Amino acid sequence: MKHEHYQAYKAEDTEHAESALLTVWDVLADFRDDLVLVGGLVPRYLCQTPPSEPQPVTMDVDMGIALSTSSGQYDTIRKRLQDAGFDFKEKRFQKKFGQATLFIDLLTDKPAEGSPDTAMVDDVPVSAVYGLQRALDVHREVTITGRDLYNALIIRQVKVCDVGPFACLKLLAYRGRHHSKDVFDLVRVVRDYKHDGPREAVRLFHAERGHNLAYLIALDMLRSHFDGPESKGPAQYADFCLGAFVADTEDSRFLRSQRINEALEVAGLLLE
Repeated sequence: MKHEHYQAYKAEDTEHAESALLTVWDVLADFRDDLVLVGGLVPRYLCQTPPSEPQPVTMDVDMGIALSTSSGQYDTIRKRLQDAGFDFKEKRFQKKFGQATLFIDLLTDKPAEGSPDTAMVDDVPVSAVYGLQRALDVHREVTITGRDLYNALIIRQVKVCDVGPFACLKLLAYRGRHHSKDVFDLVRVVRDYKHDGPREAVRLFHAERGHNLAYLIALDMLRSHFDGPESKGPAQYADFCLGAFVADTEDSRFLRSQRINEALEVAGLLLE
């Protein structure tokens, strides 16, 4: 689930998502070699955003899983998640947590153009997308300290998709649904990349060339949707950050222009 504007997210939304991640990481401990975090939680662990700026936000957990994953002698993936209170409904795992509903989405690799868009991984039908195997191959081990859904304080090493595959996945998702938050995640993960900054993020993005089927699609989206201050990508980024129907004042026009330029600058770096 995604909101249209940053202001609609609450701090506890992202904290609940992190709690769900920590819970699932333990529930699926036997499968960790085949798992990686992708999606909206990734910028939380790859970015160093100034406190005065909008922070990474999300309401769900996206996990990449290897296409060949099998439970073998273990309980199946579906059974483990259901035993933890996550029901499989509408092609995703869901759990009520207080007044909120937590979502776990599993994604796997689409290895070729003719490959199906859905695959059975263990006993779960999973969406297949280009570049997911690269997320598994190119990741960072991140130490996460937080509370799981049982309110236990835990510390875990979690595999997090690195910025190169992440940028490709985000632009691939943006092509399919044109959601403003995908642009927000893309801009922030490049601009605020804490491992040697945006230039290193750009280098890692271009390292996907020849290895990631989403890379050329990502370039095409950058060229077609970030080609000027009135293009859709920068406009959606500004709208997501500032909210809908901001009063037409000199200050609001300045803030909008500032956000548009942030998106254009990131796109320009990625297209170099």
